[in-house]
Order: sequence, then structure tokens, then C-alpha cells
Amino acid sequence: MNKLRLLVFAGLIVYAAFFLIQSCLIITYPYQVSYPEGLILNQAALLSRGENIYKSINDYPFIVVNYPPVYLLLNAGLFKLFKVSFAPGRLITFLATISVCILIYKILLKKTKKEVAVISALLFISSSYIFKDNPFMRVDMLGLLFTLLGVRIFLDIEHRYNIIYAIGFFILALYTKPTFVSAPLAVAIYLLATNHKKAMVFILTMAIVYSLTFFIINNLTSGEFFRHNVLYNLNIFDIKQAAKYYSRFLQTHALLFFFSLVYIFDGVQNRESIIWITYFIVSAVITISVGKIGAGSNYFFELIALNCILTGLSIERFKDYIDAKKYTLFINGVLLAQLVLFIHAPFLNEPAIIQTRRQDFQKLAQIISNTDGDIISEDAGMLVLNKKEVLFQPFEFTQLAHQKIWNQKKFVDDLASCRFSLLILSFDVHCFYDRERLTPEMVEAIKKSYYIVDKIGDYYLYHPIFDKQND
Repeated sequence: MNKLRLLVFAGLIVYAAFFLIQSCLIITYPYQVSYPEGLILNQAALLSRGENIYKSINDYPFIVVNYPPVYLLLNAGLFKLFKVSFAPGRLITFLATISVCILIYKILLKKTKKEVAVISALLFISSSYIFKDNPFMRVDMLGLLFTLLGVRIFLDIEHRYNIIYAIGFFILALYTKPTFVSAPLAVAIYLLATNHKKAMVFILTMAIVYSLTFFIINNLTSGEFFRHNVLYNLNIFDIKQAAKYYSRFLQTHALLFFFSLVYIFDGVQNRESIIWITYFIVSAVITISVGKIGAGSNYFFELIALNCILTGLSIERFKDYIDAKKYTLFINGVLLAQLVLFIHAPFLNEPAIIQTRRQDFQKLAQIISNTDGDIISEDAGMLVLNKKEVLFQPFEFTQLAHQKIWNQKKFVDDLASCRFSLLILSFDVHCFYDRERLTPEMVEAIKKSYYIVDKIGDYYLYHPIFDKQND
């Protein structure tokens, strides 16, 4: 192994160590790290108590469940075995991430050398996007694992029912997060082009199983499953946001993307290559949905995994075009450059796990626990952990109010009448407010009826104005 290749492995091992260190710290960290975590914790906790989470939004609690129930049910089951906390969901995400790495390795091992398969697998957890957003209590990584398993089964298992097995994992992926539609679409396109009969079996079976499952859940929830997962999930699309996020992704993963494009234009025409290339192209198009308000870097996980797979396949193909000495220098040089583009380290990307934040959350937990009456908080996790009901999701219902899907009058009136004993927000509404998390009407009601009593860490605590008058 030459010196450049050793440097590549050294860089990959360092990034893998960073990922493992960060994962251990986050899994054992008892408080919310990202906004959606608290909402998922609440939804899974409600399910663990046998409650319906897909409810009408015409009255309290004003809660929207943006995701189908697979990930939530897994967490709910673990909550029954252990206590309600972020750890089970984060552990699921961590194990799913490691499983995706192993899957990338296994997929490439059939087509490349072991060394290339290892590099490609480690590139996945070396990505700054994977590092920054994992292992949070989020649905994305489990959905990615299911969808990649579906593709691998379709490609690798020589069995007459391999399509049926693949469909099972595709359905699980779609009922974890509906955006994981790229893989089944790619398989359907391939089959339509090569085997019309199998294509019809695949498409009809997928449609029947998905529709039947949807019908059952929707019927059990009196139509609310459709409203939550479809109607309430249609956030405003901003093409400028999509362009900004996509350009950042391409800058950070430029050389992986280069390898992928080389493989696509190389014109390899075997079955596996056609499916991976089709899957990559469909996923690249679907990922434009990152322009939806509220989307983030987690929307790129699938495309990152596919870039790693195509990079491994591309590395092997370069041998046909470059002599051995130039090949070694070129491939290892490009891989090292990609590792530089990934540059990150623990504690720099995510400060939430440092000791001072722990102390802030401990103070906040004590205040929440000792507060009588209803509480509105941007940090839903703190409410759940302190056995308080989550009554309002700021971001989701602000979007619904903007889209005229939800009538905010009742909530605004309750703010104005000081119904809530405590508000916990990440901003001082007298100076600034997040327009994605509160409407102007809500802000005006808070200004008139509440005052800031304290600031703990990132959060401002508001009490009703009559408390001040009584003092």
C-alpha cells in the first residue's frame, strides 16, 4: 500500500473515530439536540401509551405528525421496555447508519476490491452531513437503510420471489419517510425497459400493498393520517432555498459527485449498473424537494450513500483508462481532496453537548417541573421529559397558518388572555422573532400579554403580564 493510500485510510479512520465519539456523546446526552427530536419523542411517547397521534388540529393539542408510524412505533416499543428518553431513537439511528455503511461495503464487494469497498463505506460516515445530523432521533437513516436493503435484495438474491422481498423493504421505507420513493421508481423504470411482465407485478404489488396499508391507517384515524402526512406536509417550496442547499451539497461532495458522473457517462451497460445509475438520477431529482420550507441537510442522505456506491464502482473503471502509476496517484489524490472538503471535528459542529448546556437544561427542567398550568415551548423534549403535555408545535402551525390551512384565532386569543403559565422561546419577541416559527399575530399577543422573566442558555422565559402586575 503506497503512502497516499495510507493517508486516505488515515483520514477515513480519523473521521470514523469522530463519528463514533460524537455518536456516543449524543446517544447518552439526555436533552434535545435538534428541534424535530422533541416532537418525535412526544409522538412516540403518546403511541407507547396507546394514544392516537393523528388527531384533528381544530383544538388542543395542536400537533402535526409529519411522518408515517414505522420509526415512531419502534421507539414506542422501546419506551415500554425502558423509560421515555432520546436514547432509544438515537441508538436506532446510530445502528441504521452503521448498517448502511456495511451495506455499501457488501454491495461493492461483489464488483470491486475489498480495499475500495472499505473506502467507499467509510466515505459515508466521513461526510460532514452525516456527521452533523447523526445520530439524532430522526426517521431518515432508518428509511435509507430499508430502501437500500430493498435494492440489494432485488439485485443480489437469485430467487423467484426477490421482487416481493424487495417490495417489503420499499414499503417499510415509505412508511418511515415518504420521500424514499427513488429506489422503487428506479426499479420500476428498469423493469419496464427490460421485463414488462415483472414490471407489472412489481408496480401493481407495490401499489396494492401501499394503498391497502394507507387505507387501513387512514380509516383507523378517521382520515387524519392523510391530512397529517399529505395535506399538512405541503410546506411552501422555495426554489432559492433548493438552489442554495444543493450548491452547498455539491461544494462539500464535489469529488464524490465527480466520480459518480464519470461512472454514469462511462456507459456501463450491465443490470446492476443500470439500476444504480437510474436510482442515482431519480434520487438527485427527488432531492430538489430540499427547497421545501423546513427541509435541511438530512434530505441528502440517500444521495450521499449513492455517491459512495458509484464512487467505488467508478474507481474500478478508471483502471481501464489510466496506467497503474498515474491511476494510483490520481485516485488517491482525489480521495484526499474530498476528505479535505469534508473537514469537520467533534464539538465544532454541535455545541449542544457541552457541560454548560447540560447545566442550562437542568435549570430549565426544574422550572418546567415546578410550573403549574400549561406551557408552550419550542423545546418539546423538555416538556415530555418533565411529564408536561405538548400543546403547540411552533414551526408546523406557523406554516399551516401562512397557508390558511389552520385557523390560529383560538391560539392567539389564548395567548392574549394569558392562558399559558410559561412560554419558552429562542428569541426576544421585542427585538426579533423567527417568522417560520411564529406569526405576526402571535407575536403581538405575546408582546401585550407576556414579559421576559429570565434567559437560560438559548431560551427566553416569558410569564403572563398579570404576574408582574401582582408583584
